Amino acid sequence: MRLRILTSWFVLVSGAVLCAVPVFAQDLNVSAEVDKTTVNAGEPVTLTLTLSGDLTDLKLPPPTFPQEFSVGGQSQSTNFSMRAGAVERSMRLTFVLIPQREGKFTLGPFTVEHHKKEFQTAAIEITVKKGALPPKPQPQGERFTL
Repeated sequence: MRLRILTSWFVLVSGAVLCAVPVFAQDLNVSAEVDKTTVNAGEPVTLTLTLSGDLTDLKLPPPTFPQEFSVGGQSQSTNFSMRAGAVERSMRLTFVLIPQREGKFTLGPFTVEHHKKEFQTAAIEITVKKGALPPKPQPQGERFTL
């Protein structure tokens, strides 16, 4: 015989019974940030897009970057927590971008569609300076054969 146990939380307050039910936030927060806004060419910049709140029905097109930037890596993390009976969810998309030449470039704005509404981050300006000279090759020792 199998026994099923159903668990519910009830609180008795002044004769009323309240049931704790997760509540999803109805709004969405979208932001973009970088770890630095001035770099040398060839030095990585980390861009983080953060989405928090109600993540249902979310449409996030792949972000586009200036052609002078290569994507060195990317990752995604998701956080789910319950606080004071409300469910909080967030997602972080992290991109490691490597600028290939000097100049001023704009990342974003990045757009997300949520319940047929568009949310947009602010654009971020990145200044890329000329990279340091590559290291000079060290003279190699004498070659000899045994």
